[in-house]
Amino acid sequence: MQDHSDVSIIIPTLNEEKSIALVIERVRRSLPGAEIIIVDSSDDKTAEIASSLGVIVVKQERKGYGAAIRKGLEKARGRVLAFMDGDGTYDPADLKRLVDIVRKGETDVATGLRFRSKPAGMSTARYFGNFMVNTLFSMLFLKRIMDTQTGMKVFSREAYLKMRLRENGMPFSTEVLTEACRKGLRIVEVRIGYYSRIGVSKLNPLKDGLKILLFMIRRRIGFSRD
Repeated sequence: MQDHSDVSIIIPTLNEEKSIALVIERVRRSLPGAEIIIVDSSDDKTAEIASSLGVIVVKQERKGYGAAIRKGLEKARGRVLAFMDGDGTYDPADLKRLVDIVRKGETDVATGLRFRSKPAGMSTARYFGNFMVNTLFSMLFLKRIMDTQTGMKVFSREAYLKMRLRENGMPFSTEVLTEACRKGLRIVEVRIGYYSRIGVSKLNPLKDGLKILLFMIRRRIGFSRD
């Protein structure tokens, strides 16, 4: 069985006690030996469950998607770095495919492509919101990305060290791509599955979507000044 001890996987969690054990089990099955780091801001038993399964658990006082992943990246020791959600919407078997591409040096950044049409696990409103964000990203950064908001991304440590990742909120996922474009890194999208989440969604499509759109516009202006 292939060893993945050079891979670190960051999973940000916010009240995922119903799904986290299953997610950890599936990660271990798909990527045996990988370092698993749970960065948790929950007030339920997520951290307790994850700790009982022997993974690294880091408590994050400051809530925020980007803040959690950045904290996990600071703790990670792998030469290949990955993050994915802990709500059961992503299959770690797909994550392995992205990891393998990066490990082989075929790309600097690999991201999961969830759709060409609306997946069963995504609402119509979220699907069209993603379409708008993806279209604007492609126009602003002259790089065709079909799924900017995917919660499954993998990059080499070398790529990570070149990127200036500072966002604390939901725009973090977009920041990974804008930074990859800024530094001329290779980006590959890989088709993955997307499933109905376990538990309650914490995403506010309108509020978070607006933050992401404004972030992209500000970042594009920033590019012009760099």
